[in-house]
Amino acid sequence: MKLLLCAIPLLLWPVGSLEAAGPATIACNVTVSVIDPDPSGSNVRKAPGGAVVATLRTPRAGDDWIEVHVVGQAGDWFAIDRADLVGDARKTIFRGSGYMHRSVLGADGLVNGEPIRADHDAHAARILAGEEGDQPAYLLACAGDFMKIRVKGGVGWTRKLCLNQRTTCA
Repeated sequence: MKLLLCAIPLLLWPVGSLEAAGPATIACNVTVSVIDPDPSGSNVRKAPGGAVVATLRTPRAGDDWIEVHVVGQAGDWFAIDRADLVGDARKTIFRGSGYMHRSVLGADGLVNGEPIRADHDAHAARILAGEEGDQPAYLLACAGDFMKIRVKGGVGWTRKLCLNQRTTCA
């Protein structure tokens, strides 16, 4: 009888809710660049690893780039709500809910003097001092307004990346 009483809540649980739950999402509020060199573009997916809802492409001519606003992270996937094509002007090219894989997100540089910290806390110890500003930064994670990045010198957390591909960020 006790076994039956314990099993009743499981029998009443909605059938699709366990599958729909998916990985936990960490809330973020950061902007990064699409760093994917693939000329066919980078996919925005409906869910992590799911169906493609948009493909972001930069023009073949010129020096424009794409920035995405990241609102969350679920494992190796970042939830975005907007993508802008940036150059002489800024134009929104995607608005909605989508996911992009971490392998296509980051920045072409660091902001000179912006600290890289041991954790996602403004009071965390500064690490990786003296990193070159003009180097790729690969997005690994996010939490609030902090980004965990990998650069030549190692891994750390920062609040700002140099997204401007036309100049260095002093």
